[in-house]
Amino acid sequence: MLGLNANLIPRANWDYGISDFGKSLFGIFNDGSDLESLFERLYNHRPLFTTSGRASLFAILKALTLPPGSQIGVPLYCCSVVFDTIMKAGFRPRFIDIRAEDYNLSVHDLERKKDALSAIIVVHMFGTSADMDAIASVAGGTIPVIEDCAHSLFSMYKGKYTGTLSTASFFSFRSGKYISSGEGSAILTETPELYNEVKKHIEAYQSWNLREELTHAFTTLIKSKFYQKPYYGLIGLPVGMILDRRLNLTAKSGMELKKISKGDSAIIFDRITDFHSKIKRQAENSSYLRERFSLKNCILPVERDSYQSNHYQFPVRFKNIEDRDKAGSYFLRHGIDCAKYLDEIVDYTRSVYGYGGDCPKAELCSKTTLLIPHYYSLDSETLDHVKKRLVEIDHLLE
Repeated sequence: MLGLNANLIPRANWDYGISDFGKSLFGIFNDGSDLESLFERLYNHRPLFTTSGRASLFAILKALTLPPGSQIGVPLYCCSVVFDTIMKAGFRPRFIDIRAEDYNLSVHDLERKKDALSAIIVVHMFGTSADMDAIASVAGGTIPVIEDCAHSLFSMYKGKYTGTLSTASFFSFRSGKYISSGEGSAILTETPELYNEVKKHIEAYQSWNLREELTHAFTTLIKSKFYQKPYYGLIGLPVGMILDRRLNLTAKSGMELKKISKGDSAIIFDRITDFHSKIKRQAENSSYLRERFSLKNCILPVERDSYQSNHYQFPVRFKNIEDRDKAGSYFLRHGIDCAKYLDEIVDYTRSVYGYGGDCPKAELCSKTTLLIPHYYSLDSETLDHVKKRLVEIDHLLE
């Protein structure tokens, strides 16, 4: 049974406090912010906005006017809401394997399956870009490529931002992601015709009324508090694990086709211009966890010189599921909550989508990977504690 621990380090960084709540209220009563102009200056693309990444993906898929029932290539190692959104849009997911070295889409497996595909969704997993040149070569200019940038805000591939390397892309700013605005998503595309089609779909989305805006801002504040010390170890994790099964607190299922809220827009506008400094801090934390020791039983992702990750997550892969579970229990006993990311994705896709077992690397990663806290708001003492436990578990697994 999970014990109560006021000092438990949360697995994710829900960086939203009372001042953010105030900024959200200001945005609600002052008609949001000029987020569109700001985003265009940062990315040199005119954006469109919705309330969530899944609502954005839905609009993109519908705007592509693909034949009903078309197969959409998507990594099996991916959040299930992407698969569910593909189905809701009237299509079918075709699962593509990944490279275990960086958790990104396998170009080799994509090449094998490309003839059946009408579009490809590329997930820049954990903030590290997929090999977009190789993927574009396989797509051949005839298969639309959609970038899922939910993890890769300001990540770069060969000197270009992710989100600017494909037919269309979408970002997510919901709590638990980098910006943690509550909700919110941006869409980018260079194609004027596709932009106009996506815009038509979003214009039909529901707007937020005042009561919904205020309720959303308040619940975002409360949920964020329960994801911070001391409330996380005392209430957030133990109670949340029970209630999430009943109430879907982490929003792993379902989708509202809504425009972006004014309050969330105000938070994104307030944070995004200087967010590079927080990404730099998180990159330094990642480097610190890697430096001055050699791991024998914990496998870290490959870093490439031409890819500039935003270091959104720090994944550690183990040799087997037993080692992964032993490490997770060890971290938890020492006050560190880690995530077994996508642990249930294989069983889910088998039962819901009839997945046939042709993505062995994705299956391996789903059962052997832990996400270790390293986010920018951790102080140096806490980061030292995380690093010490990582070294210890590596020795214990020998």
